Formats: sequence, structure tokens, C-alpha cells
Amino acid sequence: MFNVKKGSLWVTALLLSFSLTAAGCSSGNSDSSNASDSNAPANQNAGDNAGTGTNNAAAGNAAADNAGANNASTKALDPYEVVMVYPDAKQNDLGAVQSAMNDYLKKTYPDMNMTVKLNPIDWSAYADKLNLMMSSGEKFDLLWTANWMNFETQVNKGALLPLDELVDQYGPDIKSVEGDLLDGAKRNGKLFGIHVHQELGNPQGIALRKDLIDKYHIDLTPLQSGEFKDLEPILKTIKENEPSVTPAVGPAFPLGAYFGSGSMESIIGPVGLDQRDTNPDNEFKVVDMYETPRYMELAKLTHDWYKAGYINKDATTPGVDIWKKFQAKTAFAAIGTDLEIVKDMAIGQPSVMAGKSAQLGMDIIQVPMNIDRLHTSKLSATLQAVSQTSKDPARAMMLLDLFYKDQNLLTLFNYGVEGTHYALNNGQIDVPQGKTKDNVGFYHDNQWMLGNQMLNYTRLGEDPNKYKNYEQFNEMVKSQPSPLIGFVFDSEPVKNELIAVSKVQSTFDPGLQSGQLNPETDLPKMISKLKAAGLDKVLGEAQKQIDAWRTANGK
Repeated sequence: MFNVKKGSLWVTALLLSFSLTAAGCSSGNSDSSNASDSNAPANQNAGDNAGTGTNNAAAGNAAADNAGANNASTKALDPYEVVMVYPDAKQNDLGAVQSAMNDYLKKTYPDMNMTVKLNPIDWSAYADKLNLMMSSGEKFDLLWTANWMNFETQVNKGALLPLDELVDQYGPDIKSVEGDLLDGAKRNGKLFGIHVHQELGNPQGIALRKDLIDKYHIDLTPLQSGEFKDLEPILKTIKENEPSVTPAVGPAFPLGAYFGSGSMESIIGPVGLDQRDTNPDNEFKVVDMYETPRYMELAKLTHDWYKAGYINKDATTPGVDIWKKFQAKTAFAAIGTDLEIVKDMAIGQPSVMAGKSAQLGMDIIQVPMNIDRLHTSKLSATLQAVSQTSKDPARAMMLLDLFYKDQNLLTLFNYGVEGTHYALNNGQIDVPQGKTKDNVGFYHDNQWMLGNQMLNYTRLGEDPNKYKNYEQFNEMVKSQPSPLIGFVFDSEPVKNELIAVSKVQSTFDPGLQSGQLNPETDLPKMISKLKAAGLDKVLGEAQKQIDAWRTANGK
């Protein structure tokens, strides 16, 4: 899955949402007849004829229930092209893949009578281009979106269609696979996005070079505590014996994802619930993470490591590539990084980091120090939605439903044409002989962006049981739900304060997270500036919204 970094992405999402608000979104008024009857497949030759629309709705149900089978009792659907919009790098053979998908749809699901048009947009331009398409009323159907890529603003501006009835009628496989997980994309009681079926969280922890673990006979069992402080003797060993190696590299360290996921139930920015507060009366008490005892504890530890020379001095440099340091053999451990999901994951349990080892050409051992709980934010972190400008939302939902059951169609989208863009090597995806990922014509890592990821093949070098491991991991995550499952914060009442707060954070966070600032002197300064920026108003608004949500939902 696409590994979304926590902590700072809410700022990006907030700023992007402001740009979308300023530009404005089409509410679909010019296509109100389609929006009002969004569950009926449109007849391209019938305009707004109500009778034809009703007949086509019946045909749409038959197509969804009997895809690929002839049904003489229903009227045939008119041809329709479903336009899919999503971020991706340029693929030279995109046209060939699109043609292959359309040939497959025609052969396998003739009653659906639809084709697909792939419309990828470069990542750097995706947010702005999609905003322009929405505001101009351009016709397209399926789009990839996320809670960190303007989903909330798209919902609020009417750019996305509600999907509840569409899923009920045309998404049986979506409902079968996702079940209650769909609720994470509900806003004001209506469903606006379809969650991609994938891992439901991440483990965070430490990645270490196996050669140095073996060389110094390092015992990793103390890490079963799940506490980063117990790593310190190991870092000391490397510091004293390997002068050319930095013991711990990152930019994350204990204050990154490890703190954010293991100590806080994040609401927005530094505001959330303190997971480590054992007082049951405080389960829903909103706090500032910088004022929690745990934050100070880990900030002191990070500062001590920095003074001891355990941490790379360039940790705050934008774009620093920690894995290149591993390849150059100038680093021993990556701290606070997201880890690969393996079978029977447990805190402090070492395992081979197979994907990263293959990528780097050296054996890497990973040790989980925290495993995510189930958060509402994860359930809207990667979604497929239907544009308000779609001329046939039902057909769009029919296509989307196929990606939750049809491995062949999903494989075409993810890996291209067999024999041309990939070859199966012992049941895993490999590039054809004589080709590389750079010249094969179609190669991307968008598997996390669409449909049921558990249907995917694995790439050569990955754990062949990767997706079985995901399913096992998901059961673990679902067994630890956040108390805020279903709650979504409305940032509009405090948007100005959030901007001011983010500016203060951007001044202090890099120094605190890298250990360069002394938390005993600098953290109080930061808290004072946050309060001056309006943090208390954000805290109050969050508490107000949570209290109202609890009352409405009987929490």
C-alpha cells in the first residue's frame, strides 16, 4: 500500500482543500437529471427521457447480476465509456493496456456494454488538475481520492456523488469484501467513497542491518518491551565499534510514526486523545500531544541520542534518503519507519524485511515496536469515488465492482499485458526476459489504489504470502479499534487557527524530532506559541464535536 506518513499530511490536506475551495467545484447542476436518478444507467441516445431511464435501470440490474450472460427479457444497455482518473507516472504502453482491458470487458461482460478510458495524471499535478476538471464540469466517472488528497472538500463542495444506493444495486462484491469498512467514507450519513481493500494499518519500528547484528552477536530480545529506550545499548555498541557507521538514521525517530500511532488517537494536527492515559474518565478527553508525558519522555530520549552521536546530523535535510545510507554501509538502523507486514507479527519479534532486502541487495531485519489500531482515517486514506459529472454512475459502479472480484481485470490494470509487460515466474510477477522496469513500457506500483488488493499477484522478491499476511494482520488491527471509529473532525470552524498552528509546528518539529532541540527548554516555548496561535480554540472545537458525536451515537 501507499505508505502515507502521519503527522504532517493533515497540513498538506488542509492547504489543498483551501485551494479547491477557492477555485470552487461543480455541484453538477447542469446534469441535475442524471444526479437525481444517479442509480439508473444513462441511455446516451435517449437524453432525459424518463421512461428510457427506467428501462435502463432494470437492464443495469440485470447486467450487474448476470454479467457475461444473455438476458432477452431486459433491454440492452447502450454503449458507455467509463473514464477512470487517478495519479500515475507516464506509461508508454497505456494505450495497449487500455485496449486489452476493453477486449476483456467485451468478451467477459458483454451485457454491461462498456469500455474503459484510462486517464492518469502525474502525481505532481493531480490535485490541481482534478480540481480544474471538477470545477469546469468535465465529464469523467471514477476517480481516486483520499482524506489527505481533498476528499473532505470534494464532498463538501458537491463534487462527488453519494454512493449508498449505487453500491446496494450494483456493488455486491464490494459489499461482500468490505462490509462495515465502507462506513469509514461516510460523511453526514452518506457514503461518498469506496475503500480499497488492503492492509488496515502499519507496523512501525526498527530496520537493522543483519550483517552487523551477526558480527556483534547482538541480542534483540530486550526490544520485546516495545520501548525504544531498550535500543540504546545496541546503538552504543555500533557507535563504539563502527566509527564510519551512524547507529540510527531517519528523519522520524521515536517522535515520528511510533509516537503518533502508539500514544495518540489523532484528531487533527497535534490534537487528539492520549492513549496512555489509563483514567477511564479521560477516554474521550481531547489533549495537545506536546503536553503529554509520553511526548516529553520520547523527546528527551531523542535529544540524548543526538548528543551521544547516535543520530544522523542531516535528519532535518529535505529529501534525505536513509536507504542510500544503508547501501553505502554508513547506517545501521532506520528508526520509526513503517515496516513490512509479515506472518504472525508481534511487538519485538524480529523477521526478515524481504522487500527492502531485495531492493537494497543486503539483508535487513525488522523489529515492530508498535502496531496501528483501526482508525477512521485509515478507512478513507485511499478511495475510489464517482464524479458528480458522470453520465452513467451505475455503469461506473458496475465497473468498480468488477475490480473486487475479477483478478484478470485487476491484473491488467496493475501489471499490463502478460508476455508484453510482465511474465509469471513461479506464480509471481516478473518483467519479461530482456526487459527492465524502465523499458518494459508499463510498470507502476498502483496496486494499493483500486479494488481488492488481496486478489493481486506478488512481485518477484516479495513474500509470496504477502496478501495472506495482510488478511491476518487486518484481523489483529480490527481487534483494537480506536474509540473514535466513525468520527470525522470538521476543520472549517478553526481553519485559520489550524494554519497558524501548523506554522508553529513547522518551526519546532524538525528540531524536536531529530533531537537537535532540547525539549526541556524548547518544548515550553513551542507550547506557548501554539496557544498564542489559537490551539486552545482548536482543542475546544474538537472536544465539542466529539461530545456531540458521542451523544448522537450513544458512545
